Amino acid sequence: MKRAVRMLILMVGLACTYVAIATPILNADLGPRPTCNPNNPDCSKK
Repeated sequence: MKRAVRMLILMVGLACTYVAIATPILNADLGPRPTCNPNNPDCSKK
């Protein structure tokens, strides 16, 4: 019985890990990443 409970816990943990890794990360809500600091006055000058 102990082995069955231990195996069940391990399988649930493995399934949760797989679901967490397989979930896509969407950055659409955050918008594009800034390429330079907007507080820097020389940001646009190169």
